[in-house]
Amino acid sequence: KDRGLVPDVITYNATISACFDTGRYAEALDKTREGLEKKLFPRFILQELTECDLHGLTEASSCMLLTDALLSINDCCADVPSSFRDVTVITGKGIHTKDPNGPVLKENVPNFLREVAGLRTVAIADNEGIFLISGKSLQEWVSSEKFEKFLSLF
Repeated sequence: KDRGLVPDVITYNATISACFDTGRYAEALDKTREGLEKKLFPRFILQELTECDLHGLTEASSCMLLTDALLSINDCCADVPSSFRDVTVITGKGIHTKDPNGPVLKENVPNFLREVAGLRTVAIADNEGIFLISGKSLQEWVSSEKFEKFLSLF
């Protein structure tokens, strides 16, 4: 920025990944939100969506975009009894991945949600490129210590 260069989606993805990979989730989320303001990434609003398509996104950006959506629950619904809808998350099967280690989203995104956020996800048996966050698990999560712990990371 200091040199008059305008950061693009590649710059944001690299910065988000560097922060994410070193466990600096708050910084990764800040950069993700900057990218959202510039309309470089899709915005997922769980209260309005039943599907989040992560095709074409990096692992770090995918996790941070879902984090942004999950944290928005706190802004609108944490103190209000809500009924959450099931959300289908499409990671893709990784058929077109360019990563030499193979597909990363289909395993790493649900792992992040389970291990870091403490949120239950469910694999879809007939499609390995999709997982589900049930409305029931979202409701239980928002009322749990796991949600408070996740909030404290940001």
